[in-house]
Amino acid sequence: MILGVETKLWTTPVSKTPDELLRIAVNLTALLAEVHPLMNRWYALPSSSKEDSIPLDDENGILAQMAQKIQKNRKRFGDFEELGASVMLSNVDNDRDWKKPGVVVLGLNPTTGFNFLSVDGIDPFGASLPSLLRNALTEMVKVVDPFFAATDVKARSPDKGLVDYQLDRRLYQHRRFFGWMGFVPAQIAHAQIRDAHAVHPVDGLGTVIVSVPGVFDPTDDAQVDKVHRVEMDLASYDLLPVTDPNLKG
Repeated sequence: MILGVETKLWTTPVSKTPDELLRIAVNLTALLAEVHPLMNRWYALPSSSKEDSIPLDDENGILAQMAQKIQKNRKRFGDFEELGASVMLSNVDNDRDWKKPGVVVLGLNPTTGFNFLSVDGIDPFGASLPSLLRNALTEMVKVVDPFFAATDVKARSPDKGLVDYQLDRRLYQHRRFFGWMGFVPAQIAHAQIRDAHAVHPVDGLGTVIVSVPGVFDPTDDAQVDKVHRVEMDLASYDLLPVTDPNLKG
């Protein structure tokens, strides 16, 4: 059973003001709303249990929350200008809906260069999930301009228990994983990476690559083997970033 998926996008770290990041968030969520109706409404997650979610169209509330986070970070880490705005958004705004399937979370953090889109409980998306996620990834690539993206999947099976591809079944420990689908900043033809299910050019920015058709199941050895072959191909083109050269065998 597939429990959830998370697409991770890495960007060059840069400081953004709350106004700059709000514009990015508004543009991106508008594009995501066109991908699926469950992503029509977005809310900034509260910083504590004492706070409420803030609708994205409440610009003053969102800007105030981001400014407050910046001040907290600068008090904690030092008054560095590099500590800019970040935001986490969700398509639900209450605890009741948070416990239901179909929760989508969008995280944007230009300061650290780590951004993500996660789906917890995939049933409401049904058979549309693969195309939904690919389209969402494509739109995110256009807006945040990552230098790499990958998609992790968590699943559970009677014989293997809880399995997280990134943690439990990735091919390399010294490189980034790629997983179900992702993005590389290069023009890649399908003939160059034949083991992949599909490749999709993105407006001259690079290529979205889908490793396996349907929904990737990390408890399925055959599917994992195919993802591994895709990752080996990407590594051979130097498109799977090395994260720790000391671990390289």
